[in-house]
Amino acid sequence: MTAGARQARGAAARKLGRRAEVWAALWLMLKGYRILGFRLATPLGEIDLLAQRGKVLAVVEVKSRTSLEAALEA
Repeated sequence: MTAGARQARGAAARKLGRRAEVWAALWLMLKGYRILGFRLATPLGEIDLLAQRGKVLAVVEVKSRTSLEAALEA
């Protein structure tokens, strides 16, 4: 695989990941959560979504898969 092909695959994966994060945030908002942050950098890594509903603070890792079967395996 060429460097250009790898870059294109990486860009497509990042775009898909960002789209999945937006869908996850919308779903959480429909469930009554307030989104406190997106892609928050921490010393240990990145938090995709930080959301709160009442006293519940949710730290959310979003994963996008091509099929339900792949998602269930993950």
